[in-house]
Amino acid sequence: MKRRIVSLVLAACLALSFAACSGGQTAAPAGGEVSQAEAAPMTEEEYEQEVTNLSQEVSDVMTSMSSLSMDDEDAFRQGVDTVRTMADSFRSFASIPNPPEHWAEAHGKIAEGCTLFADSLDGMCDSAEKLMSGEMEAADYSTAVLDYTDKLNEAASLLTEGMGMLDV
Repeated sequence: MKRRIVSLVLAACLALSFAACSGGQTAAPAGGEVSQAEAAPMTEEEYEQEVTNLSQEVSDVMTSMSSLSMDDEDAFRQGVDTVRTMADSFRSFASIPNPPEHWAEAHGKIAEGCTLFADSLDGMCDSAEKLMSGEMEAADYSTAVLDYTDKLNEAASLLTEGMGMLDV
């Protein structure tokens, strides 16, 4: 079971990184002191940097996860925490309040995909933790993984579509 969740998460991350790379960019958390209503639209360069930052975070997580031992429950739990961190990065990117105006529609698709991706990763992590603690039966876990896999595929489609709309 542990091998299945790590494989699925790695496959989802790989799908996302391919989707992100198709636009030539990737993203990370946006921040700042200015409220959403007051924020001027980001420049293309600022937005592209956010995309690049997210891409790097995804790559770092994938590298970290590739060294997980399926026989080491502590390492596996640490891997689940790493995946949760990646989900936070997707949420941060999705919350960018001021993408460049001409990329607002693309950002909307990307943000929707990021949110769905993050929610699915969190759900997979929750299920893995419940399985490891005995709160979830293997059959229920398998059903949950299939559901989250479908959602990850939907998220990857949204990300691919949004990245394809960027004129970079």
